[in-house]
Amino acid sequence: MKELKPYNIEFAGLSQGTHRFSYEIGEAFFGCFEHSEIAFGAISLDLTMEKESDMLVFDYDFKGWVELDCDICLKPCRQPVDHEHRMYVKFGNDFTEQSEDVIEIPSEASHLDIAHYVYEYIHLNLPIKRVHTGDGHEGSECDKEMLDKVARHSVDLKTGNTVESLAASSQEALKKLRFDKNN
Repeated sequence: MKELKPYNIEFAGLSQGTHRFSYEIGEAFFGCFEHSEIAFGAISLDLTMEKESDMLVFDYDFKGWVELDCDICLKPCRQPVDHEHRMYVKFGNDFTEQSEDVIEIPSEASHLDIAHYVYEYIHLNLPIKRVHTGDGHEGSECDKEMLDKVARHSVDLKTGNTVESLAASSQEALKKLRFDKNN
């Protein structure tokens, strides 16, 4: 795919030392991956490659945002992306991933396709809980209509009661509790 061609770094003709690359990652990039949970985003990647005689060191610096579905209301929400990652590429006999940070490629290799690593590093650094936080309060920008629908249709599988009635009965049960300091 032509969208991923710039991520195929040909290092064989480069001199030893530091080399810099810049990428703008967006819809075209994420569209190349079949099951990406990200469809939209704007991420700047500043990549520094240190070429040595026996290895390459890649320093990734991601900054920007991606759009994900909110876990509470399912409305799209922006999540910031701001992280760095270092990857070591050693020259050896075969292509192997020794760890998440160290890979080995054949000594005769002339290029390295980093597109999959870029995709993985972005996804691995997304928050587990994805919610609107526009004014600093979790869920503050959620779709109120959707929240009302969820509350009306949520049912406790054990009792068959809606979550609203379950919450009300729990509150009533707590009010009936008495705490005796002597016992």
